[in-house]
Amino acid sequence: MFASDIGAAMQTVGSGWLMTSLAPSPFVVSLLQMVTSLSIFLLALPAGALADIVDRRKLFLATQYFSLAVAAILTILTFGGFTTSSILVVFTLLLGLGNAMSLPVNIVIQTELVPKKKALAAMTLFSVAIYIGLAVGPLIGGLVVAAAGPWAVFMLNALSFVGVIVFLHRWLKPQERKLLPPEQVIGAIRTGLRYMRHSLHVRALFVRDFSLTICGSALVSLLPLFARNEAGQNSILFGILVGAFGIGGMLSGLIIVPRIKNISIEKRVTSATILYAVAMAILSFQHDIITAFIGIFAVGTALIVITSSLNFVAYNSVSSWVRTRVVSVHQLVYWGGVALGSIVWGIVAEIWGVPTALLAASIGLIIGLVTSTRYKLKPLTDVDMTPSMHWSMPRVMIDIDEHEDGSVLISIEFEIDPKHSHEFESAMHKVRSLRLRDGAINWELFHDIENPSRYVEMFTSESWTEHLRQHERITKADRIIEQHAISFHIGKDPPRVSHLISENTFKQNHKMKKEDKV
Repeated sequence: MFASDIGAAMQTVGSGWLMTSLAPSPFVVSLLQMVTSLSIFLLALPAGALADIVDRRKLFLATQYFSLAVAAILTILTFGGFTTSSILVVFTLLLGLGNAMSLPVNIVIQTELVPKKKALAAMTLFSVAIYIGLAVGPLIGGLVVAAAGPWAVFMLNALSFVGVIVFLHRWLKPQERKLLPPEQVIGAIRTGLRYMRHSLHVRALFVRDFSLTICGSALVSLLPLFARNEAGQNSILFGILVGAFGIGGMLSGLIIVPRIKNISIEKRVTSATILYAVAMAILSFQHDIITAFIGIFAVGTALIVITSSLNFVAYNSVSSWVRTRVVSVHQLVYWGGVALGSIVWGIVAEIWGVPTALLAASIGLIIGLVTSTRYKLKPLTDVDMTPSMHWSMPRVMIDIDEHEDGSVLISIEFEIDPKHSHEFESAMHKVRSLRLRDGAINWELFHDIENPSRYVEMFTSESWTEHLRQHERITKADRIIEQHAISFHIGKDPPRVSHLISENTFKQNHKMKKEDKV
């Protein structure tokens, strides 16, 4: 992956240099970053759902073959002199689509290759490798462009996919044994979105993602044009300036991030965002190469602190069964903000110039930070998110196969001392979030008007299979919340649980009519 990251960074330099030669317009140049981000925005959620329900190795392999073919075709077109600005944008979009499909499964595979306790370290190393690629790739890319032209950079990027392909063919991935059939893609997407809707920590993460990227994307999208303006016709100096971004991220990941692990995520992101904004403001006023290098270096330093912190929250705030989907939507919101910001700042730079766009973005970044601080970033590192598997299986006395399309109603009856009704209702409000987050399509708590001590909890699952998945999804942390609510039960026996499955009366009537005709 490190070799592939270098190839991707070289591709950025080659396409950025070629685009500034074909159409030196701030808006057109920003389209390269916009289409890359847009592809992640469009495909991140389907890719995350696929990664949760299909063989990840095969999915990853397919994306690498696709990217190899796209990069090879772009190499041939550029070598023959057929590449125009429109063709370059289209092929950048296609490469972005390949990256979007591989990104969620790529992140998860990093954790599958190491013991569970090393998963977070693997994710951090994955981010550092990307920034090392961003540091080395642009410099190599600048040298190759100067020596042979952009087509050679595109060719090297195509070759960089070969190493990953060879590894995936040789990787003997253990087969996962699952008792339940895999989810359908649409159903997996719907379930994942329902989980995120009812998770406060995930919603806070997405708000911070968007507020940071909408203005933080200004330098990322305008970097090729900014560096070209400073470097002139010197492609090597262009590569050095672009590489400053990766050098800052590399050193930050290897030196700074390990030394601030005891600082809260919230403080890390806030401090890094302020550094980001100050660096962009300085770049808007800079007049020499050294200042430009330092400013770009500072942005790279700040950005890896931000991205690694946000990825850490995305990975640690959710249950394992939905983790890939949450990571993918985290990428969707993050890169969606980058795509939208790239368009906005490309237009602003087109009208008022790059320096004005960078200054306005730095001010907007501070405003976004101030307005979004009420959404605190809290990774659940001290919460056990492993499945508890404590729900007992109900006795099934009817033919479930005849009800495979029917929804399931689960009811739980409690006997509560009326003196503690308010505390019980408060505890059940937290239970409500668990039920809806884990797959229930609705939830209600009913109070018996004739018997004040009787409460009935009711929630519905889409199908019997989906309810069985709820048995597998509830975590040990959820069990603590559930047990707190059950502690208010004063009955001699445990709360009574019932499972009711809907009857398809239309289907039965249709069957009876056919039998009558016969």
